[in-house]
Amino acid sequence: MIVRFIGLTAVFLLLQMVYAHAEDLNPVVGKVGEFVLREADLDRMISYQPEEAQKSILRSSEQRTNFIRQILLTKAIASRARKDGFEKKPETREIVSYLIDQYLAQEYLSKVVVANVTSTDEEMKKYYVEHEKDFLIPEAVKVRHIFISAPNDSTVELKDKARAKAEDLLRKIRKGEDFLKIAKEYSEDSDSASKGGDIGYVAAGKTNSQEFENAAFALKPGEVSNIVETPFGFHIIRMDEKREKRTASFDEAKEYIQAQLKDQNKQKKSQEFLDNLVKESGLEIVGEKSAISK
Repeated sequence: MIVRFIGLTAVFLLLQMVYAHAEDLNPVVGKVGEFVLREADLDRMISYQPEEAQKSILRSSEQRTNFIRQILLTKAIASRARKDGFEKKPETREIVSYLIDQYLAQEYLSKVVVANVTSTDEEMKKYYVEHEKDFLIPEAVKVRHIFISAPNDSTVELKDKARAKAEDLLRKIRKGEDFLKIAKEYSEDSDSASKGGDIGYVAAGKTNSQEFENAAFALKPGEVSNIVETPFGFHIIRMDEKREKRTASFDEAKEYIQAQLKDQNKQKKSQEFLDNLVKESGLEIVGEKSAISK
C-alpha cells in the first residue's frame, strides 16, 4: 500500500512538472470568463492579420497589449451575446452564414486558386523590354544642407536674423570647419541634422523648392553653395555625389517586375477560375441575358 502511494505521488509530481514546463513554454497572456488566451494562440491570431498590421503589433508592446485587449473584449461581448440568445436570431444566423461564405471564398482564392502563381524569367525579361522607359533613373545629386528656418510670412527682423545666422555658419565652413559637425549642431532640420545634414539623393522636380534644386545641381562634388533662400528659410548646401541619368538594369528591376507580374498573373488566374465556375455552377441572374462572372 505504501509502495503504491509513493508511486502515485511520483506520478502526480511528474505531471505537475510537465504542466509547469508547458506553462513556461506557452504562458497565459490574458483571460476573460472561462476563456484563456495563451502565447501560441496570440501568435496564431497575429499571423491572421495583414502584413503591415502584424509588423505594427510585433514592433510595439502597446499595440500588442491593445490587440490582446481587443481579442478578450470580443470574446466577452460574444459570450454575452450567446448568453442572451443573440446568435439564434434568424437575421444574425443569416449574416454569420454570409460572413463565413465570404471568408471561405477569399481564403480559397488566395490559398488554393492563386497560391502557386509565379512568373518565369522569360516573362520578366519580356516585361522589362516592353516597359524599359519605366526603369529610367533620373539624374540626381546626393546633398547635405544646413537649414535656418525663416518662412515667407516671417517678419523682416526675423528673416534678417536668420540670414545673419546662416552667413555666420557659412563663414565657419569657408574657414575649414567641418560641415557635418556644424549641421549636427546648428541645422534646424531635425531629420537631417542628426545625419550631418544628409538628405540623400535629390532629383529634378522631386522637391518642393526650385531654388534649392537649382543651387544643388549647379554644384560640383564636394562644393558648398552660398546662402540659398527658399520659401522655408535659408540653406547652405553641400553636394557630395552626382548620379547620371540611366536605365536600371534587369537585375536591379527584377524584384519589382516579379511583383508586378505576380499581381497580373493572380488576377488572370482568378478571372479564369471565376469564368469556369460560372459555367460549371450554372450561375445566372434573373433578367440578365447570360451568366456573369463579375
